[in-house]
Amino acid sequence: MYVKIEKSELEGVAIPPPSKSYTHRAFFAGALSNRSKILNPLYSGDTISTLKACEFIGAEIEKKDEFTIFRGISHINCEGYINVENSGTTLRILLGLTAQSDKKSIIDGDDSLRKRPNKTLALALKKLGAKIRSNSDMYTTPIEVEGKIKGGYLEIEAESSQYITSLLFTLPLCDKNSTLKVLKTKSKPYIDITLHVLDKSGVKIEEDENVFYIYGGQKYNLRKFEIPSDFSSASYLIAAGILAGKVTLKCMYNSKQGDKEIVRVVKDMGGNVKWNKEKGIITAEKSELEGIEIDASEIPDLVPTIAVLGAVAKGKTIVKNAEHLRYKEIDRISGCCKNLRSLGIYAEERKDGLIVKGGKILGGTVDSFGDHRMALAFSLLGLVSEKGVLVKNVEVVSISYPNYITQLKKLGAKVITGGD
Repeated sequence: MYVKIEKSELEGVAIPPPSKSYTHRAFFAGALSNRSKILNPLYSGDTISTLKACEFIGAEIEKKDEFTIFRGISHINCEGYINVENSGTTLRILLGLTAQSDKKSIIDGDDSLRKRPNKTLALALKKLGAKIRSNSDMYTTPIEVEGKIKGGYLEIEAESSQYITSLLFTLPLCDKNSTLKVLKTKSKPYIDITLHVLDKSGVKIEEDENVFYIYGGQKYNLRKFEIPSDFSSASYLIAAGILAGKVTLKCMYNSKQGDKEIVRVVKDMGGNVKWNKEKGIITAEKSELEGIEIDASEIPDLVPTIAVLGAVAKGKTIVKNAEHLRYKEIDRISGCCKNLRSLGIYAEERKDGLIVKGGKILGGTVDSFGDHRMALAFSLLGLVSEKGVLVKNVEVVSISYPNYITQLKKLGAKVITGGD
């Protein structure tokens, strides 16, 4: 399927979808609790994979439009085969939880997920007593997992914060106390989200800089949790307002999400964006932008949006410390550069990021490469193009933002859809 976005003037109000990161974690916490109610969850491709994973470990789920009810489990004793499709978060958390079962589980994924490494997490779990097997030295899916881990002392250099999240979810269930020393990681705000959900679940973890002290034998007790709006998704609508009119976003309350930094980034570039945190309202208006240098170590999911804004900004936009983007659904550094070049924008790929020189967007064709963030971000350049921008394989937006195209239309975007 493709979508073509043509030059448009936008104005209107939108509510971004709930946070995918919070939804994943709240679902797993609910599955490990006696009974819980998750309000305002995101139902998307990735989070449906997490619901499947919750059922796989034994939870009973009642799915409603505005909430999800969980009747959880007291211990994990799962076995069998599960395919978590494209969801790396689901895979990594489930990998830790299935290491609590004495029986064998096989976790698989789609073609994209089968390329994503899990070696660091797998070796950490093996050190604690799990039996983990893969046909790949990098422990890509399909992965066989069999427990039961005992807890203990771990030191880890984690190229993905999802590895830390996985351990923080599973170590409280071990019989022994554990100490987790994180020597190096990226995307710390995602760990903060994990700790927030665990705290609401009654799980006690003491943190001292890069060391986590985790008591064993704990029980999850998440009773009710409301998912905040997603700042990663909101970044596309904020960018839409900056590029092509005036967009007002509601339900944008402060939370542990690192991607709320999009407001600061846009302001630093000269964008007219205002955030009333008390009312949860963000307003973004059409602005002239200037290129800046950005450390993306803690905000990797914003890089495609930043690259798009850099494509229309005066001068250079330099993104650095983002080498972990090469291990997402695709190599996002390479993907961003390919799409920018296809639209005639100068993009220089670096090991840990990219350089973008802003210019005039004439139009052309870009590809999602099967990655939802590529489709979401690069569709925006159609709003300021002379001939429109066609996005191939746009259906992947359903992974995180199922009604994205509909919302763009309501804001006034000229949209043409069709094809396979």
